[in-house]
Parts: sequence; C-alpha cells; structure tokens
Amino acid sequence: MQFVKMIRFDQNGFTCGSPQSESIYKRREPVFINREIDNLFHTGQSIYTSEVILPRNTDRHWSGCYCYLEEFTQVVSENRHIGFLPRESVIWVRNKSHLGGGIPYIHRFVHPLVKEGTDDDHMIKDTWVKMRVEDALERTSLWKKEHGSLPGWITECYLMEEQVKRLVYPSTNEKIMEFWLSKN
Repeated sequence: MQFVKMIRFDQNGFTCGSPQSESIYKRREPVFINREIDNLFHTGQSIYTSEVILPRNTDRHWSGCYCYLEEFTQVVSENRHIGFLPRESVIWVRNKSHLGGGIPYIHRFVHPLVKEGTDDDHMIKDTWVKMRVEDALERTSLWKKEHGSLPGWITECYLMEEQVKRLVYPSTNEKIMEFWLSKN
C-alpha cells in the first residue's frame, strides 16, 4: 500500500470538528457537492440541488479537518503535523481546476438556489468536491507546470473523521528525515 503525506497546521494536530468550526471562511458555511471529479479537464459542469450538502454544525457525520496534500509552500506557524493517508483514498478538495486561474469544475445549478445576478451568485465557487488522491496530485502537478508556484487552495483538502483515524503518523526519526529532505 502506498501513502501520501498530509500536512496540518494546528497546535492540536489532526483534531476533528465540524466544517464550520474549521472553516477559514467565517462569513459563509462550506458547501460540499456530492460528486467525484474524475476528469481534470471537464470544467463548467452543472449539478442538481440534491447534490449539494450543507452540513449542520452539530452533524457528527461531517466531522473532519482541513489539511494539505503533500505540500504547502506558504510560510506558516511552527505547528506543522504530518500524517500519511492511503493513496487510493477519495478526499474533498476545492472545486477549482488547474486550468486558468482555477476555473470551477462545477459552477452552476440546474435548479438555482439563488437568483442569477445577486451577490450570492458566486456561492458555487467556494465549494468542495470529491476527488481521488491520484487525481488531486495530478491537478497539483499540472498547476505547477503552468503557473510555477502553488496557491494554498490547490493542495487544501478536507478529511473526514474516519480518514483522520486511518492516518499513519511518522516516528520521531521519520520526522527528522522528512525535515532534512524538505530543506534540500
């Protein structure tokens, strides 16, 4: 079994909570779209409103944590934690492709939740879709080839609590080795 590195910046490590309590977007609750992206070049998709999930703050089924897949290039605090996830996993990633400046894979509803032309028109852009880890890594690679540096959203993901429980954590020696390898 192969594993991929998950990076979490939090003083409490890979602790789980509701998506709202974990959200960096305080003015909006995260929106999850129950669709797996299996073609990285298929953007502009439409969905039915029945595919939209707006988890409640008290819904334990949606307990999880935000983290980063394999790499995160921006300077952050020293509360960096590493865990390893099986490579065949399906994770929640930002609903943005590697194309353009992050063209959404899914950008409109077949039955709109809001009237077009309102300020909430852009709600669909701040969403999460399911993607295999392999595809998420490929999306990162394609972004790097086209743009060079990585924005945080390209590697950001949301792990469900059952995935967090399956993470394999490195030993102290492995942490030291990973530190030295990341410096070179």
